[in-house]
Amino acid sequence: MQVTLIFTRVSSIILILVLLAFSVPLAFAQSTPTEFAEMSLEELFELKIENETNDDFLESHWHFNYKYMAAQFDGYLAGDSDLSLDQVFWSGPSEERTSTNFPLVPTVIKQQAHLFHFGYQYSDKIELFLSLPYIQQRTDHISRVANYEFFMVETDGIGDAVLSLNYKFKDLALHRWWVNFSLSLPTGSIDEVGDTPRGEGNQPLPYTMQLGSGTFDFPIEFNYQYLGKHDVGLSMSAIIRSGKNDRDYRLGNTYRISANYRFKLTQNVRLLLGTDAYYWTSISGEDRRLAVAGDFPYAASIINPNFYGGKKLKLSTGFSYRYSKNYTFTTKLSKPVYQYLNGPQPKEMWQASIQLNSAF
Repeated sequence: MQVTLIFTRVSSIILILVLLAFSVPLAFAQSTPTEFAEMSLEELFELKIENETNDDFLESHWHFNYKYMAAQFDGYLAGDSDLSLDQVFWSGPSEERTSTNFPLVPTVIKQQAHLFHFGYQYSDKIELFLSLPYIQQRTDHISRVANYEFFMVETDGIGDAVLSLNYKFKDLALHRWWVNFSLSLPTGSIDEVGDTPRGEGNQPLPYTMQLGSGTFDFPIEFNYQYLGKHDVGLSMSAIIRSGKNDRDYRLGNTYRISANYRFKLTQNVRLLLGTDAYYWTSISGEDRRLAVAGDFPYAASIINPNFYGGKKLKLSTGFSYRYSKNYTFTTKLSKPVYQYLNGPQPKEMWQASIQLNSAF
């Protein structure tokens, strides 16, 4: 009876949080490479929580985590309405040019990230982390410029490093609470260039191809976990940006509410189910190197900072396998079930990850 009551209350909380997430004003859409990498921090602490629920997981002061993430964006949305490429692409003078069609259109965006996390257990309540991502992105385009009808741009390199403090402020038999405070350092490049139709040689690339935020940012997360054969977790997180970078813009703040469920299939294997509600604010300011003179200064939607905004609801599934006291392997696949995006914006199709957690 008590377990049933707990699950009823937890389910009600999850429903309320998701509804609240989707009652706020509209904002962000696709993720820039740095935002894509930052999402991994939230899942990192979820995995740490899971390891702590395994009573025989090796107790150690030192931890190392490696995570590989991949995502793909394909197609366009304006609000929650699908747009065809013909609607987004401006084919030339025979067609009316508007603020929502463009002579250059990204068609498929593929993001990958290799994330390395080093942790030190300072005490029973405090753990310190250093996180460093290596990011790769490829974007295919179409354009009406001669010799650039179809072209591709790639960027890769180190993203923004993050220093984190994880504090467990309450630890009971069946209930645990954590809070995480982080500082994101602007180690990722915001000066990536590539061969584009704008002119000869390499040209500045848009926000979607830059590897860092260029600002000092402050991720924060609160976690609650109900422990047992059926583990239920709730978390709320935010990434708060500060100031503006050297290119006179600031990426939007990110907010996330998530709920996860873990069921122990065997002693070492757990089924993972989850839901995440995301909300992003738009880019503040503008990299003026990207705009052109004229009535329509933006050659592509991804150059317009006002077209970064929206919200997203995702479902995920996966499993974790603990194959020794030292190592846990986790894999997860997620897919958006609802997206509301400002302007014409590329929509996310899927995201997948594999992760290795070790103690030594």
